[in-house]
Amino acid sequence: MSVSAVAGVTDWAERIRAGLVEPVERAFVGQREAVEMAALCLLAGGHLLVEGPPGTGKTTLARALAACLRPAEGARAWGRVQFTPDLLPADITGYEQPLLTGGPGEFRHGPLFAHVVVADEINRASPRTQSALLEAMEEGRVTVGNRSHALPAPFLVVATQNPVDLHGTYLLPDAEMDRFLVRTAVDFPARETELDIAAGRLVPPDDLACPQLAAADILAARAALASVAVTDTLVGYALDIARATRRSPALTHGVSVRATRALVTAARARAFLAARPYADATDVRDLALPVLAHRLLPASDLDAASVLTALLAEVPAPESAACAP
Repeated sequence: MSVSAVAGVTDWAERIRAGLVEPVERAFVGQREAVEMAALCLLAGGHLLVEGPPGTGKTTLARALAACLRPAEGARAWGRVQFTPDLLPADITGYEQPLLTGGPGEFRHGPLFAHVVVADEINRASPRTQSALLEAMEEGRVTVGNRSHALPAPFLVVATQNPVDLHGTYLLPDAEMDRFLVRTAVDFPARETELDIAAGRLVPPDDLACPQLAAADILAARAALASVAVTDTLVGYALDIARATRRSPALTHGVSVRATRALVTAARARAFLAARPYADATDVRDLALPVLAHRLLPASDLDAASVLTALLAEVPAPESAACAP
């Protein structure tokens, strides 16, 4: 990698940490991993699935992210959708308002038309509504009637999910789970942090004093992400992990080719955020659980994360020198 490319990665990493990661941590205290995963998804162009008990600040995370972004012209920084069994596709995508004079109707934008969208209790919506969200997550656009409408870029879905055994929930389709780059968990904060929350001493997301990053800055950072080197040896390691899930008798099916690519992309983004010029085996190994586990279906009562952890211990990792460009 050239000296200028290394300097570019370092500069962008510092800007994103100062303008996004550190401010969000002031509003979402004690959940560093979740904040890091959210920043990673935004940088890598993926989406985030967050699991945790109600009232642990999952919406706060998304609002704080949006507060650090200066939206593109005509776009909103953030939107929110409360998913319910009676939610219709038009409730999230928008709809065509018929004109009295006839002709094509005027399009009314839905809540998906924002840079950061909270999809709260995502698995309460019907499969029909899920399919509309799937198009938005995969293609960055929605189709209403005979017309397609591009969503603002960058576009990040931060979805929360209930346990599947609760009343009124639906299993998310495998295809939709495969579109979430990362799944992370949030838990109740430490006592000291909860004391500050209860006393109202934390900074509300809307009051964050942060050097806002423009939407165009995030897109430029994504372009710079390509300068982080990933060797064939490292890609081969990610592939070996993926293929091990497909051979495991403890799993009904392993991860997709899309998941292998997602693991490599996430590893590259992690190295980028750490201002490192190349990704290594540690990035792949540490991200295997948040990137792959939610895409797996165990063959019995086994936990997917436990099966994947056992597989990771069996797949040999390359030496650090083999990951250097």
